[in-house]
Amino acid sequence: MSRITFLLMILMAGSMAGVAQDQLDKTLLMDYFQEQQYDKAILYLEETVKPQEAYGLGLLAYAYYQNGQLPEAEKYYEQVLAKDSNHIQAHQNLGNIAKQRRQMMTAFVHFEKLVALRPSNAAYYKQLSRVCEDIAILQDTAFYFLQQSYRLNPKDVSVVSSMAAGLMTRKRNAEADSVLKTYYAMDSSQLSITALLVKLSFLEKKYAEAVKYGESLLSANIIDPMTCIYLAATYLQTKKYDSCIRVHDKMIALADGAPESVMYYAAVAYAALGKYDQSNQMYLACIDLAKSKNLDSYYAGMADNFEQMKQFKKAIAHYDTAYYLFKDPMRLYGIGRIYDQSLQDPLKAKRHYQQYLKLAKPESKNEVSIHAYVKERVKTL
Repeated sequence: MSRITFLLMILMAGSMAGVAQDQLDKTLLMDYFQEQQYDKAILYLEETVKPQEAYGLGLLAYAYYQNGQLPEAEKYYEQVLAKDSNHIQAHQNLGNIAKQRRQMMTAFVHFEKLVALRPSNAAYYKQLSRVCEDIAILQDTAFYFLQQSYRLNPKDVSVVSSMAAGLMTRKRNAEADSVLKTYYAMDSSQLSITALLVKLSFLEKKYAEAVKYGESLLSANIIDPMTCIYLAATYLQTKKYDSCIRVHDKMIALADGAPESVMYYAAVAYAALGKYDQSNQMYLACIDLAKSKNLDSYYAGMADNFEQMKQFKKAIAHYDTAYYLFKDPMRLYGIGRIYDQSLQDPLKAKRHYQQYLKLAKPESKNEVSIHAYVKERVKTL
């Protein structure tokens, strides 16, 4: 719906017989709204009209809402509902405000009211479903509302994608296949639909279909991570190793990167072709991706915990693992310190301190202080 059509609907709503109205200049307001001069509309309504009825209050609330002044919009929409509890726009925008604030139960109340008022409106079921997804106790209900939205409008691509994904999660793959292919027959250009067809075809071992849908994207230079993962897996499963590697290479060429799983499939494919050097290169790349930058801190944190618990061998083992993975000299210092201060083993303490001094490049004030301390301590061990 265009902005102008929407505004006309708002302004025309007050012309209905039996609807109490404030005295206002609809042409002037239409100009303000059409030109997005919401501050002027607010000034006119607040200072000149001073609305008291639901219609005028609704226009004022709408102007505040569009102007990004949500507390004021909320205030006037609440006044609208006090006069007309079935006011569509008030429930819609109060629901939007609540959702924006992550007040999902409040949004649910307003969106549920819209469904009750307009039970044949697919969009209202859709937004109610989306809110329910973010409320733990209503996540199963979310799929019910999604089904109602799909029943009313099976041409909404976002609903079709969510519907198919929900069916797949529930192991209802035959139904998901029907939903996806019905839409695909109408419109084969939607990435989300094609990507789900590749995934579903792979899961159902329909490898020829997975290739057909996946290659339709790849040949058009459309790179989608999920599609490439399942397409590469399909080629690996069917022992088409060169094609598996081609998927990886095309991702690198067009997207400057590939998911870890695609890299792993390429590593396996290279090995199957006897190209072990290339395979090892891919495995090393996978290892680098698998090593989270935070992993060093996690191991060091656990080492500190074990040290506080006086489980010194475990503490040393965790520092050693952290150093093996990330080569931070501070982990060598940690090991040396435990040998020095807790286990009273000066030989091992000195060895680790010396390794630390050889590799350390202190930067922070704390690191400089530690480095100076270790340098002096080694002299006395």
